[in-house]
Amino acid sequence: MLQTVIVLVAVLTAVSLLPSPTPALWVVRALTLSLAPPLAVAAIALAAVAVSNGNLVFAVAAAVTAGAQICVAGAQWGQALALGARPSPLAVFFDLTGFLRARAPERHELLSRDGARLPLGVWHPADRAVSGPAVVLVHGGGWAGGNWRQLRAYANWLADNGYRAICVSYRLAPPARWDVAPFDVVDALRWVETHSDELGVDPGRIALLGSSAGGHLALLAASFNEHPRPRAVVSVYGPVDLLTLYDSLRGKRITPVDREVSPLVDFLGGTPHDVAERWEWSSPIAHAETAPTHVCVITGARDQWVPLDTITPYVMAVELPTLVALRQADHCFDLVWGSIPAQTARFAILRFLNHALATR
Repeated sequence: MLQTVIVLVAVLTAVSLLPSPTPALWVVRALTLSLAPPLAVAAIALAAVAVSNGNLVFAVAAAVTAGAQICVAGAQWGQALALGARPSPLAVFFDLTGFLRARAPERHELLSRDGARLPLGVWHPADRAVSGPAVVLVHGGGWAGGNWRQLRAYANWLADNGYRAICVSYRLAPPARWDVAPFDVVDALRWVETHSDELGVDPGRIALLGSSAGGHLALLAASFNEHPRPRAVVSVYGPVDLLTLYDSLRGKRITPVDREVSPLVDFLGGTPHDVAERWEWSSPIAHAETAPTHVCVITGARDQWVPLDTITPYVMAVELPTLVALRQADHCFDLVWGSIPAQTARFAILRFLNHALATR
């Protein structure tokens, strides 16, 4: 049993340090990177038990595994401290699922510009007497999955920090939604502005925050010359250049079918060869000149689904004031709510929002 556990932890560590050839292993990799401190402690304990049992080979394997996990955790912790964050050690080990603590929201429904009914949820801060800033949250899911409840942990956390948080919906692919979903996000902004009095929202202090596909839609919607425009936008591991992303994912393809790029193709209704103009128009980098003044991009430096090198051209195009590339973090690093990368990301988001939405 001991040897089996040591081998399992060692294999998880190896998977976390190497590129993952399949989507299934990517999930393992992302979770293992996020759980580096607990895995390091577990490996040290296993090494000690192996030594006491005289299993020196397995003791060495466990010790090497512990060393690798300590290096990962050290890189994460060092970056957090350099940014000014102070991750909670207790949260690192015990706060795995922040969404379970989220309060029940106020539920509403908005009517889009073409008559679609889209549900949403509102989380209020403890003090509702004075109007304040709001953050509209756009969920991920490859443009084809997820719902407005997906970011409830973020919404609950933002409300605890004095923000009105509104988790919104958009229409999912298939069929192609490239010309619908971004405007559903704009309509959500308009709904918040229209209901600002009853929600206690200062209409001049509204931000967008999206993760993954939602980050892409947030950046895109924020760049349109439509009223209202958000004062700030935060993208958490969201794509910015869909053509470059398509080429990058296909270049890494190992599976016999294009599973990696199928969400993009479904969302846009064809490949770049079929509908090139849609791919270009739907890329936030094509709208960089009209991006808001306050833009924040947070991503994992080892993100396999939205590689960092596909994001950096956008960073240079809009001269971003805030880019955080989290060390030893993959796509969906915030699946483990208390992980060092997740805590670091929330610190950077809150600092950015507090500055961007400050009373002028």
